[in-house]
Amino acid sequence: MLTRRRFADTITGLPILAVGCEGSDTAHHYMTAMTWLSDSRHLIVHSNIERATRTGSVVRFDTETGESQVLEEGGEWGRGVVSCDDMLYLFDRNELYVIDAWSGERRTVCRLPEHCSFDGPLSITNDGRTLGVYWSERNEGRESQGSWSERNEEQESPGSWLSEAAESRVVEWVIGTVDTVSGEVREAARPKFDEPYPVANHAMVNPVDPELVFYCHEGATEHVADRLWVADIRTGESSSVFPQKRDESGRLLEYVGHEIWAIDGSGLYFVKYAHSPDKPTGVYFTDKRGERHAFLNGDYRYWHVGVSPDGRYAAADTQEPGRSRIVLIDTATKQSKLLCELPCRGVHPGHPHPSFSPDSRKVTFTFSDEQDTLWVGMMDIGDWKELGGKGG
Repeated sequence: MLTRRRFADTITGLPILAVGCEGSDTAHHYMTAMTWLSDSRHLIVHSNIERATRTGSVVRFDTETGESQVLEEGGEWGRGVVSCDDMLYLFDRNELYVIDAWSGERRTVCRLPEHCSFDGPLSITNDGRTLGVYWSERNEGRESQGSWSERNEEQESPGSWLSEAAESRVVEWVIGTVDTVSGEVREAARPKFDEPYPVANHAMVNPVDPELVFYCHEGATEHVADRLWVADIRTGESSSVFPQKRDESGRLLEYVGHEIWAIDGSGLYFVKYAHSPDKPTGVYFTDKRGERHAFLNGDYRYWHVGVSPDGRYAAADTQEPGRSRIVLIDTATKQSKLLCELPCRGVHPGHPHPSFSPDSRKVTFTFSDEQDTLWVGMMDIGDWKELGGKGG
């Protein structure tokens, strides 16, 4: 049974509301996928997560009363996204389906052919009409390319988004969109990346332009020199929107990842990891055409970044042994404020993955308690006017 508990962070003294269950893991969605309902009061979480399979129950939780409602049991973490009209979109192998977060009613949105498997996380436009998706297509007559986790172990040990069905004989990755009303599936790109990193994933539809879809060239960030891509369905073309620097010998100097669209669709925020040879490192921005790049903040060893729906703040976690800090960044002043520092499990779904509520008042993250049980934490920043600098 999910419960609430309140405590103050031992470093900053700021209040935290935590949702979870003693001895059983609870986590929220990936930072690119909304996990709150439109009232910014009810939260969608994954509870009773089995560590070996990452499966558990999808639950609607009232953060004010503590009441909860199970919407689905036995699903794998990392599949869901909540729309502006409180519809929860999920997938299971080749089926994409939706659950009404209030009534619990379920319907199939679309199905791919049997040799295809959706993968996560999902993304959705601001109006709730278009999903950003990607999937794998298998050919049983060819040798397996191996699973994502077998061939790509980034420094953040992210685990695999690749579904079990797709692990056998993957031959092609497809980036696309799905109309949430009609179920129409549209292809945006079929990237052809060379071995040893052939995978394209993390598809994210532009929040205001369903014809633009981001995807990344997945792999060890020290070796992938063209991580960020945007596909334009109108033209059928894809372009790399952040050319990464190399030195004169050809050695890669910028290691980047964990991208998220700005809510207005103007571009993407992402992290240039702290061990990149080129400095400064930290949170960056690139516009959607790759014509303008900007450094936002590098006060900490950032790992993932989320952006508030009003565009005012970014929230980033940090990569540190056994712990992670949650840091708030003002996108206008570029100043940072430390919110908290908590234990962190180094594997999914235990990454913090900071994200925001629809009203931009609450920062949400996953953390570990002293027994390494996962909880979902949230901090209210709604009354803050400005940040004062590093550490706030």
